[in-house]
Amino acid sequence: MAEASNRLPSPNFNLQTEVTMTKTLFRVFAAMAVVLTGSQALQAQGTQGIQGTWDVNVTVVNCQSGAVIRTVRALQMFSHDGSFTETANTFLRGSSLGEWDHTTANGYTSTYWFFRYNPDGSFKSLAEGINKEQVSDDGTTFTATGSVTDFDAAGNIISTGCVTHAARRLTLSN
Repeated sequence: MAEASNRLPSPNFNLQTEVTMTKTLFRVFAAMAVVLTGSQALQAQGTQGIQGTWDVNVTVVNCQSGAVIRTVRALQMFSHDGSFTETANTFLRGSSLGEWDHTTANGYTSTYWFFRYNPDGSFKSLAEGINKEQVSDDGTTFTATGSVTDFDAAGNIISTGCVTHAARRLTLSN
């Protein structure tokens, strides 16, 4: 019997084992929390996609010759509900209203309309913009290609131009 009792752990063994296991579990859960927090932050960035406000440099060119027709700086907002708004730095056009859609991993399309005005403020045309946007992997920039078509008051096409956009993110949208 004395021999068997020599094999039994001391009373302190259970307490030490429990403390060691508790510390180990704490470390494991702490590490898991750090990993989970980091992955949620990355996931949140990825799910924002194009949503938010962007500072955009727009170049409109003649589709056949490539000659620059005009350059415009715009603020574009892609809202979480798929709506699109834009304003540009020229008094010769109004704000844009439209919609956007997610097409591929970092790819999007947008369609929007705005009024153009003559220098005297009178109506010139209704313009339709159609673009394909590609957001960078880090979500801070996008580029786009597309077209802008102008319609007269009767709905007839009066001009078409090809566009490119180079944008940088200003804010994320909720």
